[in-house]
Amino acid sequence: MKLLNLGCGNRFHKEWINVDFHSSDSNVIEYNLRTGIPFENETFDVVYHSHVIEHFSKEEGPIFIRECYRVLRPQGILRIAFPDLEQIALNYIRLLNELKNNNLEYINDYDWIMLELFDQTIRNFSGGEMAEYFFRESIPNKGFIIKRIGVEGNKLIEFGSNHYKDKMKEKRKEKMSVLKRFNREYFIQKLLGNEYKALQIGRFRLGGEIHQWMYDSYSLSQLLNSIGFRDITERDAFSSFILNWGKYNLDTEPDGSIYKPDSGYIEAKK
Repeated sequence: MKLLNLGCGNRFHKEWINVDFHSSDSNVIEYNLRTGIPFENETFDVVYHSHVIEHFSKEEGPIFIRECYRVLRPQGILRIAFPDLEQIALNYIRLLNELKNNNLEYINDYDWIMLELFDQTIRNFSGGEMAEYFFRESIPNKGFIIKRIGVEGNKLIEFGSNHYKDKMKEKRKEKMSVLKRFNREYFIQKLLGNEYKALQIGRFRLGGEIHQWMYDSYSLSQLLNSIGFRDITERDAFSSFILNWGKYNLDTEPDGSIYKPDSGYIEAKK
C-alpha cells in the first residue's frame, strides 16, 4: 500500500510519505499544501491528515479535499482527524449551565473551553491566549486540559512553566539587537509607524497557524459527499478501514491513549 500523511508536523511514520510546510526530518517532504498536493493522479491507497483542514478557509477547504480525492486510487481511503466543533460546543453548554447554577468550581474549565472555541480563530500573535494560559504560574484545571488535548497539553504546560519567561526575555533582547542594526525590518517599522502593528498581524494571520474554519462530523461529511466520496463513516482514534491502522500510532500513543482527544474522525472511500 502507498500511504500519504499530509501536514504531518512531527507526527509521522517512516512507512508513509510525509508532507509538511516545514520539514524537520529527512522523512518529511517540505511543501506548501495551499498550492495543491505534489503528486500525480491516483498515486495513493490512503491519504491521511490530522488537524489540517481547519487551517484552510471555508472556500479553500473543498479545493484541498478535491486534491485528496485526485491523488487517491479508486477504492482509496481518506482519513481525517479534526478539532471537533461539536465536542467544544457541548462542553461549552455544559460548563455554562454549571456556572449558571453557581457551581463556580467550573470557572477555569469554562475559561479554557472559551479559548478552544475562539482563540485559535481570532488570535493575532503566535500561541494566542491559549499560550498565555499555559504560561501561568499555576494551572488549577490541568487535568481537564490534558483530557481535552492529550499529551500535547502536558508538554505545553511543562514548557510554559520551565521556559517561557526566559525565552521571552531572550526574544526581546534579540529583537532590540536586530533593530539596532538598521536592517530592512527596522526601516519598514520606521516607515509605517503605528501601522507596522497591522502589518505584523496580517503576516501572522496569513502564516498558517490560525484556524480558518471549524467542522463537526455533519458538515465535514457533507463536504466529502459533495466532492464525490462514498462510504463516509465516523470513526474513533482506534477504528479504521486502513489495514493495520493501530501500528502506525498516528492518532494514538504506544500506551493506548489518544493523541488528540479533542478530535473527531471521519473516513471515506473514493
